[in-house]
Amino acid sequence: MNLINSPEYSQIHQRIFIKLVIIFIFLFSCNLSFAQIWQKVDSVFSPSGVTVNSFSAPYFCDLDGDGDFDLILGNTSLSRIKYFQNTGTKFQPKFKEDTSMFSSIYASGYMGTNSYYPVTCDLDGDGDFDLIIGGYNGLLFYNNIGDSTFPIWQKIDTVFPGVNSQIGTDAKPEFADLDRDGDLDLLVGIGESLFGGPTAGITMGFRNTGSKSVPKFIKDNALVLDLPDAGLNSYPALADLDSDGDSELLLGRDISSLLYYANTGTTNPQWTRNTTRFAMVETKTYWKNPTFCDLDGDNDYDLIYGTSDGTLFFYKNIGTPTSPEYQYDGSYFQLIRIDGGASTVSLADYDNDGDIDLMSGDWLGKFQYFKNEGSNSVPKFKKTETLFTNIDIGSYSSPVFVDLDQDGDYDIVSGGLNGKVYCHINNGMFFTANTTLFGHINVIGRAAPAFVDIDGDGDLDLLVAAELPANTKFYLNDGYNNFTQKDSMIAGITTPRDAHPTFADIDRDFDFDLILGRIDGKIVYYENTGNKNNPVWERNDTFFANVRVKQHAAPGFADIDGDGKLDLVLGEYDGNFTFFKNMLSTSIVNYYVRPPEEFVLMQNYPNPFNPSTKIRFSIPFGKNKDQLYRLIDGSLKVYNQLGQEVTTLFSGPIRPGAHEFDFYASAYGIPSGVYYYVLVLSNGYFESKKMLYLK
Repeated sequence: MNLINSPEYSQIHQRIFIKLVIIFIFLFSCNLSFAQIWQKVDSVFSPSGVTVNSFSAPYFCDLDGDGDFDLILGNTSLSRIKYFQNTGTKFQPKFKEDTSMFSSIYASGYMGTNSYYPVTCDLDGDGDFDLIIGGYNGLLFYNNIGDSTFPIWQKIDTVFPGVNSQIGTDAKPEFADLDRDGDLDLLVGIGESLFGGPTAGITMGFRNTGSKSVPKFIKDNALVLDLPDAGLNSYPALADLDSDGDSELLLGRDISSLLYYANTGTTNPQWTRNTTRFAMVETKTYWKNPTFCDLDGDNDYDLIYGTSDGTLFFYKNIGTPTSPEYQYDGSYFQLIRIDGGASTVSLADYDNDGDIDLMSGDWLGKFQYFKNEGSNSVPKFKKTETLFTNIDIGSYSSPVFVDLDQDGDYDIVSGGLNGKVYCHINNGMFFTANTTLFGHINVIGRAAPAFVDIDGDGDLDLLVAAELPANTKFYLNDGYNNFTQKDSMIAGITTPRDAHPTFADIDRDFDFDLILGRIDGKIVYYENTGNKNNPVWERNDTFFANVRVKQHAAPGFADIDGDGKLDLVLGEYDGNFTFFKNMLSTSIVNYYVRPPEEFVLMQNYPNPFNPSTKIRFSIPFGKNKDQLYRLIDGSLKVYNQLGQEVTTLFSGPIRPGAHEFDFYASAYGIPSGVYYYVLVLSNGYFESKKMLYLK
């Protein structure tokens, strides 16, 4: 008998294959991260997909070789440049951040790197784009040793040592063939160097005396004749705006206007000031950092510049390639953020239209309101300027929506920099300050309030976080809005310095957990392992382990996208908001009379089946009530007899309890036969069962 061709061998082979698949999945599942719980979705507060940081420096280049322009974004606050791939078209750009593009540059940390001013050009003449980043460490050159569709960056230290010795620690580069000899020359705008350097605001010229493939840059003032001191900073941008074969120059600077120079020279540029070309540019922002790009695909140069608060402005060229004319277009690079800095988050259906609105404080003590003009499943926030403009608490406001008088509308309570808590009662048409309700509260330093019914008596109690952790206080409500300090309700909790607190039932066990934003942008989570009447706090450092913003995280929770789960919005010191979608499975089904006490993968029902069947399993809650609702990572997958995956029914973190998933075989166009479903959990549990699909 030929064992290899026998049915027994086939079955043995299948079992071995399935076992190997199971082992592979198990090993993979052990590395699953809690980051899967929270999916960062930039499009909610950055419809274009572009998120910004303070002092943004944009530059555009087709780094992936797909025929449209991608965005490289420098900044002075994040310590690394950011890359946004254009996932739209050359006519209608749409961006998505890709953190892998420049990850190798910062793989060993930020020491010796730059993030201020990125530019690209083919500096070695090999037909692809290389990268130069200006900043604290001078000009750093990263040669592209990949190709025009897949860059690979290799740092080269031999190109700019002579230049770096002359330009200080805050210099922006720009390249063009200024002398028309076939290689790239260099202009460097000088900023305010930390340890001395050239005069801030001047522009220096360096002629390429080498070649297009082996550059050598020598300082040459002939390239920058007639260019004045631009102010405290100079940010040059070069482009052939009139299609005459040479480059014109636009200088950004540390004030609200730009300086434009036409090039009327030949072998050397001759800069002639033109005061009208960019006179239409807004003058409300400063630290304008410009660049040119044909971002709308109409074969002329548009203007884009960054600003001190990070906002990007787009001016479309509505003229021609030889006679440009610029007009602001606010549909590009939209950002939903506060004016100024120190954004906080309070989420509620303030206007009672069925979706979640947003309110924020700021460093000037104002309240800023963002109405949701979308829906309860597709949010679209728009700032409403007129609401709450008459309320001012001094500085560093942290307002929250709360119905204190239980009249069906939202009042507002806010902390301030002075440690006090301010109350404004909603009287329908306007808000009235109530100075007595919280007049006895002062936490001495920046106050941030959060309301919660911590003892289950039907009224709202109050936590006030403080600048110093020891000054954080908790107040119980007697049912008549008389608040009495009782810090024992937060026994075991250590609030971070300058924390922003909020309460939410994160683990869905019908009591409130405490979430605190830290000054370093991270989240501290205290899980309530007691109950809705008597809280017991246990710190959990895994649930939000990979959620953070740059600085001063301010969390808020609500079901923003209408899927029945609490999503997370983080404010931060830059004034930005970041949305994190809750990806946690909600497929718990209570088909057990008692909570499950062991891991069980049940036989599917019905079996055989057509066209669908139910697959059930249970995850035990633990040995006692204090262990309820711990998360575990895992997956449930379906395979055919060859070990080929048919579908994944779930993958990621899941709570203990009883779970049920439907497998619709007809949806996958598979033939009749035996299939396997495999449950793998990160604690080492795995099990598989057979099921029979009959068409």
